[in-house]
Amino acid sequence: MPMDESPYPRLFSPQILAGHRLKNRITHASISPRFGAHQGLHPRYWHYYVNRAKGGAAMVVTDPMGISPQHGPERLCAYNDSMLDDLRRLSDGVRTHDSLLIGQVQDTGRGRHVPGRTYQAMGASALPDDLSYSMPRVMDSDEIERFIADAAQSCQRMQACGFGGVEVSAGHGHLFHQFLSPRSNQRDDAYGGDAPRRLRFLLALCQAIRAVCGSGFIIGVKLPGDDGVPGGITPCAAGQIAQSLVSMVKIDYLTYCQGSHHRSLEMHLPDDSYPRQTYMGLIGQLKTLTPGVAVMGLGRITDPAEAEAILQRGDADMIGLGRALIVDPGWPSKAQAGRASDIRYCVSCNTCWKTINNNRHMGCDNNPRLAQANELDERLPAAPRLKKVAVVGAGIAGMQAAVTAAMRGHQVMVWGQSAQVGGKARAMAQMPLAESMSSIYDHQWITAQRLGVGFALGRWAHAEEVLAWQPDAVVLATGACMTWPQDLPGPLQSVVPDLRQAMADLMAHPGAQKGTAVIYDLDQTEGTYAAAEYLRDRFERVVVLSPRETIAEEVVLVMRQRIHRRFFERGIEVKTWVDPVWTERFENHACLQYRSVFGGPLHDIENVAFFAYATPRKPKLELHQALLASGLSLTLVGDCKMARDALSATAEGHEAGMSV
Repeated sequence: MPMDESPYPRLFSPQILAGHRLKNRITHASISPRFGAHQGLHPRYWHYYVNRAKGGAAMVVTDPMGISPQHGPERLCAYNDSMLDDLRRLSDGVRTHDSLLIGQVQDTGRGRHVPGRTYQAMGASALPDDLSYSMPRVMDSDEIERFIADAAQSCQRMQACGFGGVEVSAGHGHLFHQFLSPRSNQRDDAYGGDAPRRLRFLLALCQAIRAVCGSGFIIGVKLPGDDGVPGGITPCAAGQIAQSLVSMVKIDYLTYCQGSHHRSLEMHLPDDSYPRQTYMGLIGQLKTLTPGVAVMGLGRITDPAEAEAILQRGDADMIGLGRALIVDPGWPSKAQAGRASDIRYCVSCNTCWKTINNNRHMGCDNNPRLAQANELDERLPAAPRLKKVAVVGAGIAGMQAAVTAAMRGHQVMVWGQSAQVGGKARAMAQMPLAESMSSIYDHQWITAQRLGVGFALGRWAHAEEVLAWQPDAVVLATGACMTWPQDLPGPLQSVVPDLRQAMADLMAHPGAQKGTAVIYDLDQTEGTYAAAEYLRDRFERVVVLSPRETIAEEVVLVMRQRIHRRFFERGIEVKTWVDPVWTERFENHACLQYRSVFGGPLHDIENVAFFAYATPRKPKLELHQALLASGLSLTLVGDCKMARDALSATAEGHEAGMSV
């Protein structure tokens, strides 16, 4: 489609920053893919960033670079000459696609959001981190000045290697944020006290970078817009910081992030419980305070139309996409070509954040080819021998296997028990705060239709029917079912359903219900708590019982914070370290009793109208033996291999499609 016919003319208009002409207004926002730099530039690290440039982003901001000797080997090193060739190769790869590489300048300071404390942290004051309670050692003036000198020299080295600029990250509760905030900076020297002195570290750093790199080098700054911390950075303070900073040093763009290493960490990556374009109201207000400085919009912007509207309203000059470009690096090129319907959309599940904070390579529920060389290819390499591939199960694992196999040229047939594809992901998407999950199976369905995949939906597949199709290979993706809780009293087994079945029955009969809904939670995953929110919309009272010390232990921290907050706000009760106890009062008087797992007195929950259990799941393998006995190549994927998460389902489905 010609440029002048673009459905998003403002989004794909050029922009000038520090003398550099950017082809559009889209920037890949910084995120850490965790592919490592211990032995030099990891191939998937290179592919990750170059693919985002190839997909059409005008600027690509890296994860934090190694800008000081204290930074570990997991970062790309810029503070000495040891990785110059890697830095050049990365920059050249991005520039090949008419995009600029921007290195992020950041230090975590005392901030930590993974289990345990860090004992190597440095910070503004001897005050513990609000989340991990890590105690930093206090940086003295000489150390601050050395850090600034090291960082400036690192930026000069990046510039020499072809980087177009840097982004100084002074938000998210990291080191520079800690100096800006009166809560974490209680110094009484040149770098603490009143607001101008708390700004001095960041200001001096930006001035030093500008001095050594010159006016043709982009300097962006990410500031806290609202860190959500009592005594921290409010939107008013954020505006004052921005105005002071740009009045004393040339800054090419500003962007604002939210939350901190605190109970406000969940603000960092808004999920489905937050509105789309979550922070654009605040960012638009802050933009008015720094006229003449480009401002980047950031925060759950997922659709090209949203991005275009933001720019048309003047709420931002640039669009920062993080998770949206993780799931689909071709988002910009598809949007520009008028193919927004082909974009794989972010499901706001924060699996990417979960994987990298578990010290694993970054993963994505909706992009099983993340950071692979062929990530952007719409056709995969043809299989050496074309086959008939039967897929039994139309959930997201089976659908991904079908799509991948079809992309390689195989003839594919999918059997599904439900009339629609998606399986348990579709059921999850009907829960409150999980609608975005539909993006996975919607994209799979559209792609499968385009590739000519056949479907037999709405009935249980028998082995004879599958074998009658005469497949060369079978992928079994029949899912899993919940198991009866061993500690739940036996007499309840005939009257208490599992949560999935109970929710299906309830949703078939809409309308408000009187009484109390109770979930016995041994599952500890997102679906249980989405169900609790749905029940709260239907019942007068909702109680979650768990024999564990807390709830949501299997949920990533940013989501776990949201679950606890919303349960508090909505009055969903949580009782931990307890088990239900069967008595005749339950059957005769709808009174469920429970007690501590350590013993003690019984407690009552009156007027129980709904009671279900959520437990770890066992694979459904009814067809396994019959298909195995046929002698065909048989591959198990997703929950019928081992019940886990959506990431495992789509990854294994893709692997199966590549291996048949």
